[in-house]
Amino acid sequence: MDWSKAKNIIIAALLIANLFIGGRFFLDERGEEQRLTREAESCRAFLEAQGVSVEADIPAEGQRLPVLFLGMGREAGQTQMKSYRGLPIAVSGGSADYEILGSGEQSALTITASDALLKLYADLSADGESMDGQTVEEVELVYLLSVDSGSRAQQDTAIPAWRVRLSGADHYVNAYKE
Repeated sequence: MDWSKAKNIIIAALLIANLFIGGRFFLDERGEEQRLTREAESCRAFLEAQGVSVEADIPAEGQRLPVLFLGMGREAGQTQMKSYRGLPIAVSGGSADYEILGSGEQSALTITASDALLKLYADLSADGESMDGQTVEEVELVYLLSVDSGSRAQQDTAIPAWRVRLSGADHYVNAYKE
């Protein structure tokens, strides 16, 4: 048997297999992008049909993000806007002085902005509030630190959340799948 010829045949077969697998991967990724874009457009259409004006761009994709561990200061002065991986840290329920201690070892995929908007719509509807006539001004992925004014905790956790600015009021939706 001619080993040189056999080697060339095996190399050619592996190249063809790699091209086929690479093409499938590219088409799958492109298909996922298109699906997420259609999902964002459908969300916008649904909200507008419900009387909600959507001025904000709706990010199509979620991200893989860990939780953040924060050291809490004793002073409840003016909160400095800090960020982690380019995402701002938002504080709800008051103000806090904090420092970033680190992040969790595991990162989880966040829900999409479309899912967050639909969840917010469902939550507000369940509470008897209507989004009709309101405007979605901004949709942004942030880290959320919920502060309890009576708490004396020395450490706390900030989780990824979608901040939806709805007619000037900020609403937060947990970005992890529940």
